[in-house]
Amino acid sequence: MSYNWNNWIEEAILNEHINCYEYKDFYNLEGIGTGGFGKVYRANWKNSHNIYALKSLKDSEAKKFVDELKIQRKVNVHDNIIRFYGITRVDQNYSSKIYMLVIEYADGGTLREYLRKNSGNLTWNDKFKMAYQLASAVSCLHNLGVIHRDLHSNNVLVHGNNVKLADFGLSKKTDESITSQRYGVIPYIDPKKIASDSYSRNEKSDIYSVGVLLWEISSGRPPFEGKSEYFLLTNIPKGLRETPIQDTPEEYEKIYTDCWEFEPDDRPTIYDVVDRLEAINSKATKSWNSSPSSRNNSSPSSRNYSSLSSRDNLSQSFKQKESKDIVDGIAALPSKIYDKRKKQKILDYLEDNHVTSKEILDWLENNQNYPNSLLVLGDFHYLGIATEVDKRMACEFYEKAGDGDDGLSVAQYNLGVIYETDKLDDTIAALYWYNKSAEQGNHEAWESFNRLRCSSGTKTVSPSSMQKYGSMGIFNR
Repeated sequence: MSYNWNNWIEEAILNEHINCYEYKDFYNLEGIGTGGFGKVYRANWKNSHNIYALKSLKDSEAKKFVDELKIQRKVNVHDNIIRFYGITRVDQNYSSKIYMLVIEYADGGTLREYLRKNSGNLTWNDKFKMAYQLASAVSCLHNLGVIHRDLHSNNVLVHGNNVKLADFGLSKKTDESITSQRYGVIPYIDPKKIASDSYSRNEKSDIYSVGVLLWEISSGRPPFEGKSEYFLLTNIPKGLRETPIQDTPEEYEKIYTDCWEFEPDDRPTIYDVVDRLEAINSKATKSWNSSPSSRNNSSPSSRNYSSLSSRDNLSQSFKQKESKDIVDGIAALPSKIYDKRKKQKILDYLEDNHVTSKEILDWLENNQNYPNSLLVLGDFHYLGIATEVDKRMACEFYEKAGDGDDGLSVAQYNLGVIYETDKLDDTIAALYWYNKSAEQGNHEAWESFNRLRCSSGTKTVSPSSMQKYGSMGIFNR
């Protein structure tokens, strides 16, 4: 590694911007593949069952190593992006260090491997879910101004049957020549780039790759198997595309065929792709819940019960669940406060449970004696559900929900997000709430705390400087 990049990493470690793991604490190293700039190993850490992936570095790829390290820290906020934990030094000799990224281990291998092994067992609902997760991860990159540029099924991973985006060595950096691309990647490359090597790949290039990956998820096999590179380089710019799989739902097929249009302006944005996939997922879930097979699985007594009049069996306005259960269900929804679709997800959840947002809001306002009520009240005011958007009021409810050492971690995390974003730009307040949430074991809050501390140049945050933010921070100043 060059001297400059070596210094950059050592300075980041010294300033505690990056966690540095002792290499001797890793054991059972096993090679599992080759990344964009080095080998990847599976390893256990210390005396535990924790498994990590260690990503090594070729000396000639030092800059890409640092590029990926920077981007990994930036995008470490999404469930479908491989987590970055830090780095380790293979050689502890200061004059000769070999660095490795310490990242999340994906037990399902690459998407290509996973589909080869499991595609026969995947339902369309499974495929819709994976497609949505992939698009959602790419939307996170684009939200942060990061272009991946190298999306294909060998750098999309699978962990616990969930998609995990990986390998940011080329992201947002100068394009490689088509002639330097690895074999098998050509089908995923923007045809504009194939047609003109001087073409600079952009967000719509990622969209093209996403379209090919959505087709691959539906088919279970890589695109254009058996075709030569020359054939693909010649014909893809002329309109060659894979053939949709038989019985592919029309809405799903339309998404990926829109994505692989030749002209970038004719392709959708990643946000449109996410919205359309989410609609398909929602429709599929509702269809399954109302299908004859799901109804026939109920017992005779329950079918008799369901045939009674609504006056006899469901006299309350909350027909399927008690109000407290519904509130707990809203609190448990996985969407983060910054998710643009969180409001619609809450409204869909309420509709599924046959209750209006106004009914729930009324119940919440009369039942503020437990944390989830306060958390959901914060959501309603932040998102403008059954009331006007009022972020000050939202913060008040989040603070009440997150108050004390045993306050709700998610409420504390929400406050961190709001103070960091939403045009408040209050770093110390954000650090205070991220820290409170991290102290309760919220790993995402811990990552946000370290990321913000690094990006803001705040090396240390004293308890006294943060304590004043325990009482509404910016709103009281």
